[in-house]
Amino acid sequence: MHNTRKKSLERALGLSIDYILSRQHADGSWVDWELPPGQSSTWATAYVGGKLTSLDNHHRDRASSATARASQWLAGKMFPDGGWGYNEHVDSDADSTALAILFLASAGRTVHDSSYSCLEGFQCEDGGFATFRGGHDLGSWATSHPDVTPSAVLALTTKYSTTSYSVNRGLQSVLDKRTSAGIWKSFWWTTFLYSTERSLSLFEAVRLDIDLQVTRKTLLHTRPQNPFESALLLSSFLWLPDIAKDEDVWPLVDQLVEDQAPDGSWRSRPMLRVTRRDCLEPWKPGDPDPLFRDQNRLFTTATVMDAFSNLHKLV
Repeated sequence: MHNTRKKSLERALGLSIDYILSRQHADGSWVDWELPPGQSSTWATAYVGGKLTSLDNHHRDRASSATARASQWLAGKMFPDGGWGYNEHVDSDADSTALAILFLASAGRTVHDSSYSCLEGFQCEDGGFATFRGGHDLGSWATSHPDVTPSAVLALTTKYSTTSYSVNRGLQSVLDKRTSAGIWKSFWWTTFLYSTERSLSLFEAVRLDIDLQVTRKTLLHTRPQNPFESALLLSSFLWLPDIAKDEDVWPLVDQLVEDQAPDGSWRSRPMLRVTRRDCLEPWKPGDPDPLFRDQNRLFTTATVMDAFSNLHKLV
């Protein structure tokens, strides 16, 4: 049974890579979402490209040509301030800039000092990172966000040590934002699993040893509502020590394999919210903010692909 599961995992992982590669534009970019500023090119390319460069060596080689084209395209889209935005028509933001740095660094491209300076400019007094910076009209968009800070800190570690001022403050902020349930709330996403998975992956990357028993207990009682959440839960499990793979991990894999579409993708659901600028805690009950799904299914599929790759490295 275990060998059969491994073969199913391998096949599903290969199909997901095929789907993502098939959706790459001729210029090297990937495009997804349809938010008020339009479709995303730079943010989407940084996210998808970063997941491809995180694959194990065998699968990463399959995607090497695609990631080379994507990293070249993305490097050419850097704004004068050293950052990147949701697309080419809006200002730099911390999440897009962090993901771009991570992708370019993992693809072996030089990241300009101005990009790190740009990213550091989004750091708030509490050590966390805001998605945007600017005047008072930005409201909550310019406060530190638990779903952006881990990626920003991880991006900074591609240049600075964990003892550096900006990285150390960022790590402390991530620790401070953990709830009593051991998880992290998400400002932009409908699920806490996004910011939680990002935080756990950061701790693993910097080898930060903390007690995660409460986190583990909460995750074990979490029931994902869609493939995106299932993939984030799967990856979160894999960042935890002593997780029971047969009992907790493989049932998620089995369901995701069953849900995979013939083209290698997974269905998307509304999962990204455009939070009102006067709302500091969008996870609390209240007036609903508009929700969006990745209509090209690239974010969802890349997230499942990443989770499957993380597991594939261990089996």
